[in-house]
Amino acid sequence: MEDAHTAILNLDGAPSEDEANTFFAVYDGHGGSAVAKYAGQNVHHRLVRDEAYKQHDYKLALKNAFLGTDEDIRSNPDFARDASGCTAVAALVTKEGKVYVANAGDSRSVISVKGMAEQLSYDHKPQNEVEKNRIVAAGGYIEYGRVNGNLALARALGDFDYKKNPSLRPEAQIITSDPEVIEHQITEEDEFIIIACDGIWDCLTSQQAVNVVRLLIAQGRKLPELCEAICELCLAPDTTTGAGIGCDNMTVMVIALLHGRTEEEWYQWVTDRVKSKYGYQTPETIPQLYSTSRLMSFKVKREAYEQRRRERQEREARERAGSGDTNEGSNSLFGGLASILGGDSSLTLPTAPDDDDDDDSDDDDAESHGGNARSLISNAGFGFGGRTIQLDMTKSLRDQLQELDAMGAFSDNDIEMGDMEEDEIESEEHEEHADGEHPSDPESPTYTAANGSSTDGEAPPPPPTPPINGDATPKQLKALPDGDAPSAAVKAEGLLDASESPLKV
Repeated sequence: MEDAHTAILNLDGAPSEDEANTFFAVYDGHGGSAVAKYAGQNVHHRLVRDEAYKQHDYKLALKNAFLGTDEDIRSNPDFARDASGCTAVAALVTKEGKVYVANAGDSRSVISVKGMAEQLSYDHKPQNEVEKNRIVAAGGYIEYGRVNGNLALARALGDFDYKKNPSLRPEAQIITSDPEVIEHQITEEDEFIIIACDGIWDCLTSQQAVNVVRLLIAQGRKLPELCEAICELCLAPDTTTGAGIGCDNMTVMVIALLHGRTEEEWYQWVTDRVKSKYGYQTPETIPQLYSTSRLMSFKVKREAYEQRRRERQEREARERAGSGDTNEGSNSLFGGLASILGGDSSLTLPTAPDDDDDDDSDDDDAESHGGNARSLISNAGFGFGGRTIQLDMTKSLRDQLQELDAMGAFSDNDIEMGDMEEDEIESEEHEEHADGEHPSDPESPTYTAANGSSTDGEAPPPPPTPPINGDATPKQLKALPDGDAPSAAVKAEGLLDASESPLKV
C-alpha cells in the first residue's frame, strides 16, 4: 500500500473543536511509499507553523506547506536515492465556515450540494493545456499521455528526477509540487465532502460517488461502512482485462458537514433529503461497474475461498480439541509441547490431516486419540523396551527431553515393534533364508552370481571392472643426475662441450 492519509479534527489545539480548524488529506504514492508517508506525517505540521497560516492567509499557507515539504524531502539524506513521489489533495475546513482545498496531482475532492457534485479540485494530467505548456517549456515531453513517457500526472511531491533544472523555480519544473488552491464558502445546503485518490476516480465519476454516499446513508450505513463499500464497489473482480481499472490502491474519505447537528441528526437529515428527493434525485440503485459474468465468477471464487477457510478453521479446532490442548494457545511453547506429547503425556508425531473421504482406514490401530497423531509411546503401539513412559507435563521441554535421554528412551535397541503380525512375518523369512529355501515369485527374475549362487528377486550384481592397460603396473621413471661430464652422444658426434667453447670468456 503506497497511499497515506491524514485527519486532524483540532489542527490548532484549541480548547474546543468548534473553535478549531480541521485538516483532511489523501496522499497517493507511486514508485514507493516513502514520500507519501512523510507527507502524511509532516504537511499539516508545516502548515500550522507557517506565518501565512497564523495571519489567516490559508491559500498562501497551503502553497507554502506543499512546496516547503517538497524541499524538506529533497534535503533529507534519507531520500537521497528515493525516486518515489505522491499526489496530494488536502482540505482545510476553517472555523469561519470556509473550506480550502489544495491539490497537486490526479487525486480529487468534491462536495455534495443538495446532492449535486461540485468540484473542489481539478486533476493535473499531462494532457491539460496548462500542464503541457509548462512541461514542454521546462524541457520535458508528453508521450503516450505520460510525462517523458513515464508519469501519468503533472504535479506531485517528490519525483526529483523531474526537478533537476537549477535555472527554474520550483513552480516551473517539469513536475511541480505547486498546488492549485480552491476556496469554497460552506452553506446550509452542503452535505459532505469526498476526498479520494485516483483508484476511486478511475472507476466512479464525481456525481456517481456522491450518489453512492447518499444512497448508502439512506440505507443506514455509517461513514466507515460506506467508505469500505465504495472500495468494494470499485475493486475489480479479476485482473484479466489488462486495463488496470479497479486494481490500483484505493483511499477514500467522507467528511460530514454537521452544521451544528449531532452525528445521528446528520444521518437522519441526509436520509430525509434522499427519500423526499430533495435537490438532486439520487438513483435508487448502486451503479454496476463491471460485467455480470465477471462479477458472478468473482462471487463463486469468493464463496469457494470462504468455504475452504471455514473448513480449515473447523479442522484446526478439531485438532486442538483432540490433542487436549484446551488451556494453552497453539503458539505458546507449552501448547506446542502438549500437541507433540498428547493428552496422556505420550510422545506423538503429528500427521497431515486427511481430507479425502475415500481413503481406506486399514491403519486404525496405529491412530492415536483424536485421529491426528500416531503414538510412539503407547501400550498398543511402539514402546521403549515394552514400557510406556509418562512424562511430567509441568516440566519444560528441555527437562522432559533430558529425562527421556536419561531413561535411555532414544536407544536404538529399545524400540520394539508392537505389531505381532510383522514380527511373525519377519521370523518366517529368517527361517527360510537359514534353510536355503527361497519363496518362488514368478514376477521376480533369478540371477546366477559368478560363484554359482543364485539370487532370487534381487538386483543383479554389477559387471566386473574392465582391466585398465592390461592390469599392468606401469614403471615409474627415475631421473639420475649425470654431473658435468658430456654425454656419449656429444663425444660420438665430435661436438664441443659447453665448457670448452671458444666463445666462453
